[in-house]
Amino acid sequence: MYIYIITFLLTIVLIWLAENKAKSTKLKTVLLILAIIPMFFISAIRYNVGTDYDKRYVYDYYRLSKGEYIDNLEIGFKTIDYICLLFTKEPYLLFTVTSLIILALIFEVVYKKSTNKILSIAIFFLGGYFFASLNIIRQYMAFALILLGYQFLMDENKKKAYIGFVICAILAFLMHSSSIICFIILIMTKKEIMNAKWVIPLSILILILNKNIMVILTPIIKNTRFNVYLTGKYTAGELSLLQIVENLIMYLGMYFTCYFKKKQGNEIDKQGITLLNIQGMALLLTVSGVIHALFIRMAIYFVAFQIISIPYFLSILQFNKITDIINEKFKKNLKEKTLKVVVYSCIVLGFSAMFIYTNILNNDNEVLPYKTVFSKENTLK
Repeated sequence: MYIYIITFLLTIVLIWLAENKAKSTKLKTVLLILAIIPMFFISAIRYNVGTDYDKRYVYDYYRLSKGEYIDNLEIGFKTIDYICLLFTKEPYLLFTVTSLIILALIFEVVYKKSTNKILSIAIFFLGGYFFASLNIIRQYMAFALILLGYQFLMDENKKKAYIGFVICAILAFLMHSSSIICFIILIMTKKEIMNAKWVIPLSILILILNKNIMVILTPIIKNTRFNVYLTGKYTAGELSLLQIVENLIMYLGMYFTCYFKKKQGNEIDKQGITLLNIQGMALLLTVSGVIHALFIRMAIYFVAFQIISIPYFLSILQFNKITDIINEKFKKNLKEKTLKVVVYSCIVLGFSAMFIYTNILNNDNEVLPYKTVFSKENTLK
């Protein structure tokens, strides 16, 4: 795990230098580009790291190299396979290319849309999203494209915004068809449709009804490529209390930040409305994981938006007003800066605790031990 942590710290230091020490735009750009390299490097040269590395991606690559047809592989990702096969029949190039696409797109959007780049990358790493990208590659390529589409969607030019998002969403669908659910983001930009008054009760209802909902969903799923999720190990739902609690806390935090801001007479902008709705979907889909594992996979597209949404809502949180209320009600002398440090520290510590539990203690996504393509020979021996 130390190699991952060193990589993460290098990235954070380079971003910090770019943000605080770079005296020219050119130097800042160079440092921000360099910040991508550590994570890209360990992602690109990994060997048999990630649950699906060998049994899915390497296996499919070799089958395609022999001219076999794979019916459960989307045409977009298959095209990347074929392009790599033009250069080599060994699969290592595939992981280099996919790592570059995923990380370049995610860092690009973080640099353009995040209000706190360092916090965004900290969440990307500590929240386990980077580690998941080493495993479920197709889905994270789809997510990276949806995130890029979100960047277009925030454009003031409505035509450019919608066309840009739709193109990215189509490309994402060609990487992993489950991303079709992300088209719902198109209707999430103008109105707060994920209101806590119905999101919370519906979440409770889903937990109560549990697998009984599958009686309705089975006939729908049966005639799609997702019918694989109706048999075998995929049939079981998953009650992930950690994920549910984390997404509930984040949703309520974002919801009350908006509520408090509106009470002060301020409107929530397009970005705030969109990100709140996305987090509401993240909560509903995470809760729906108790019904079926497929919902957990779909939740990824929305949960991972926390890379952008958490820094955004912290940036609009009126710490000065909250400090005044606390001081007046409890007769304290709390400073605004102190409250900020406490809130930011709690978020980082919370994600750090999740990181320790999921990626260190339980080895989620099977990214440990870390091995490189250069160690393949020794591994085989």
